[in-house]
Amino acid sequence: MIIDHIRNIEEFRKLFLERPMNDGLYSFEFIINNPHLYCFYGEQDDKLKGFIFITQDAEGKLYLSGASVPKNMTDNIDAIIKICDSYNHDMYSETEFKPAELVLRKAGFVKLKTNLYVRRKYG
Repeated sequence: MIIDHIRNIEEFRKLFLERPMNDGLYSFEFIINNPHLYCFYGEQDDKLKGFIFITQDAEGKLYLSGASVPKNMTDNIDAIIKICDSYNHDMYSETEFKPAELVLRKAGFVKLKTNLYVRRKYG
């Protein structure tokens, strides 16, 4: 897996449309203009496998969001770990989806309350 910026905007748009963000908070334009957007690509086929972006709430907490192609759990976990490790802060994430919850847990997140998870930077 290779983490990079958007290499092909149409490939990114297709993934975004196929795997829409269910909460409706983030538009395509918001995501592609986010300076903390990371795309991950397959090493063998160089195709976009998913994307992760980081936002900050009013309290200064960092939130991880994203989407990926189906059946890509290992790359998702690896990408989340690498991206979280590059930040010197706790990372939060919200999801109501069981597959996403499983990926977050395998990437070191713990459940705080309904749909809210955290990956502590230290301990």
